[in-house]
Amino acid sequence: MAQIAPFAGIFYSADMPTERVIAPPYDVLSPKQQQELYDMHPQNIVRLMLNKETPQDTPENNRYTRSAEFLREGLASGAFVQDDTPALYEYIQVFEHPLDPAKSVSRRSLFVALKLEPYENGVVLPHEETHPKAKVDRLNLMRSTNANPEPIYGLYEDPTLTVGSSLEASRQGREPLRKAVYPGVTAPDAEQHLLYRHTDTCLLAELEEFFAARRIWIADGHHRYETGLNYQRERREAEGDPAGLKPYDFLLIGLSAFEDPGLVVLPTHRLVKNVSAQRMDELPLLLERYFQIEILSIEAGRAWIKHQAQGVKRFLIVLPGKSYALTLRDGSLMDNAMAGSHCEAWKNLDVTILQAFVLDRTLGISWQTLAHTPDVAYTRDEDEAVDKVQSGEWQISCVLQNPTVMEVRDVASAGDKMPQKSTFFFPKLWSGLVLRSL
Repeated sequence: MAQIAPFAGIFYSADMPTERVIAPPYDVLSPKQQQELYDMHPQNIVRLMLNKETPQDTPENNRYTRSAEFLREGLASGAFVQDDTPALYEYIQVFEHPLDPAKSVSRRSLFVALKLEPYENGVVLPHEETHPKAKVDRLNLMRSTNANPEPIYGLYEDPTLTVGSSLEASRQGREPLRKAVYPGVTAPDAEQHLLYRHTDTCLLAELEEFFAARRIWIADGHHRYETGLNYQRERREAEGDPAGLKPYDFLLIGLSAFEDPGLVVLPTHRLVKNVSAQRMDELPLLLERYFQIEILSIEAGRAWIKHQAQGVKRFLIVLPGKSYALTLRDGSLMDNAMAGSHCEAWKNLDVTILQAFVLDRTLGISWQTLAHTPDVAYTRDEDEAVDKVQSGEWQISCVLQNPTVMEVRDVASAGDKMPQKSTFFFPKLWSGLVLRSL
């Protein structure tokens, strides 16, 4: 099914300070973080993946043309180097578990060039909806740079972890090609980014054969995958649909196994404001139609939601000075609430149930309103979700349990898509370790 290929990776030269030139991906950076990366090093990858806009920008000189010039100059000066031989690149991330910093976690991804396939072919499966605006931005960047500046992230099924075993056997303890180390809560080297190059022809053939029998689920980067499809369409039309595969028929992706013990999926919590005084007064009564409610202190409520209950749909509603621990009374309620073509796995998602019974039927924020209302915001930081309510900036926060990676698989396998802001795969694949030219 999935066709992968090695590629001649572009990466920073060995004498560049790796810790100071790689960065988290563009879509998680705040303006403040963007500026910090600008200040960190003149060759930081942020200038390629997220160049700044200026009031003086023109069609001839803008953030995208500056990104392209940054890449060209980096290759000319030797700040970037390109492999002579196509390879696959193994990426090991070592990190503190975000919910338990004392626990060290390791996750493996494999950087490959993945042949682009329309979703309807059933080879590459999406799991979330996308917005057009982000796709326009990434398409402009791809047009200008003629490159995949950052990888997207995908998942595949590998119950026996065959790929990881093959990669470890092939590298036989050799030192990484590139390495970056950062301090964490527990140790000065708690976070590590390790990149290994694999060129052994037998291994590459083995991995191509392995993936040829498998599908790929997009975990992160739907916008960039769809941008890759749009760019491919543009180039093929411009070139008269040439025979054979071209570099733009592939996209840079990092692949992890569903079964990787280091795969961590975090929830995205909701913040709500501008709820009427009447709804706030009637909140417990309205919620009791669907949930069993226990009134707890905020501290006790946060402890309660952390005790993940397998198969039980639970939410924590945080209000000023107190919290409501909600447990869905009856799963069959969703059958009546969510008429339509969605699959069973979609109907049983925590975010779906939260939207149907808390945001929509209780607070009056419909699915249609959700796409453009300023009255709902999102955060992956539970502390922030609580603090913003206690400060009065927001009225209510909805704290969710951790989603599971198998929910992602089941929804996408059924041809459905999860609601936006359903999952956050942690950590993100960092940018700047390897790029791919088109």
